[in-house]
Amino acid sequence: MPCLSVSLARRPRGSRRLEALGVAAALVQLLALTAGPAEARPRYYSRERAEPAAATAPARKPDGPLQIIISLGSQRLWVYDKSGLLETSTVSTGVGGYPTPLGVFAVIDKEQTHYSNIYGGASMPFMQRLTMSGVAMHSGMVTGRPASHGCVRLPHPFAIKLYKLTRLGVRVIIAPNEPTPEEIVHARLFVRKAAPAPEAVDLGSARGIAIASATDMTAAVGNARVGKITAERAAELQKLPISVLVSKADGKVIVRHAFRQVFEAPASVRDPDRPLGTHVYTALEFKDGGNEMRWQAITVPTSGRSAANARKVARASRSEPEPVIPPSSGPPSTAAEALDRLELPQEAVDRISEMLTPGASLIISDYGHNREMRAVGTDFIVLTR
Repeated sequence: MPCLSVSLARRPRGSRRLEALGVAAALVQLLALTAGPAEARPRYYSRERAEPAAATAPARKPDGPLQIIISLGSQRLWVYDKSGLLETSTVSTGVGGYPTPLGVFAVIDKEQTHYSNIYGGASMPFMQRLTMSGVAMHSGMVTGRPASHGCVRLPHPFAIKLYKLTRLGVRVIIAPNEPTPEEIVHARLFVRKAAPAPEAVDLGSARGIAIASATDMTAAVGNARVGKITAERAAELQKLPISVLVSKADGKVIVRHAFRQVFEAPASVRDPDRPLGTHVYTALEFKDGGNEMRWQAITVPTSGRSAANARKVARASRSEPEPVIPPSSGPPSTAAEALDRLELPQEAVDRISEMLTPGASLIISDYGHNREMRAVGTDFIVLTR
């Protein structure tokens, strides 16, 4: 290999120092050019630096269940509670072959210090996971335009603020534009109903032992499938309200609690050739101390692209086929019209009403099961692209 011989013996001492600095700068530039994408490089420096308290504190104390809306079009995030807009921030979402998926999600895991196991140990401080395949909200470089491998990057002070605000199960909606929550009153929305007194069971009897053993076995199998369960996490999950999904594609109403399925029942939709759309209804609080609930609705627009080939996903999920939704005719229903078209068994309505608490959510969608929504370990995940 040819080399360049440079004699420094006859040059002034200051000149030598400048030349040495130039060589060092060239080496740094060379390393930057030969390294992989920024998000794919390991970052081992600490991002958990001290931030001014004002920068990481919410504008006011949150009131009631939180909902997070992220717009890919405007590269912005909004946090709402039952009193209205709580916080907002710019973001950077996925670019190129790794766009951020659109649809309905929930925070399914949180870690203050996290490193990606997909992108070479990339640092993801204040990570809030949305999918098992690697999509999350986390602190990172935010440019106000798409720049990530599918995650939602947040400015560092805001990432800390959002991390403090949220808990597991917080609903996250990612849309092409900027949907906003609106109050809705409808006769088909669930009303709290007193649950019947539980049947007394003698735990010392054969029947009692069988019921207890089956309950423990079900919990153990669920914990093994999740692979990461602690007493603290289990207690946090038990505090969550229920989630209900009515899927036209699956023809079912499904209820989940603590990221596990409670029950399902058949469901039908009137005028099945017309699209329902995707709508999220959130129970905010009881009205006047009674059993009626105050509800809020968000209609999630679709991008018109198939969820099957819209984005690359983690290697573990690439072999799983994505259900194809047949084309429908006509415009999708509004949030009120979608409720009008539902046909649910009365028994299912009664069971849901007995479990209803503030924070409970109802999702109505043309879409159903997908590779991101696991049997255990996630809330409902509805991909609209």
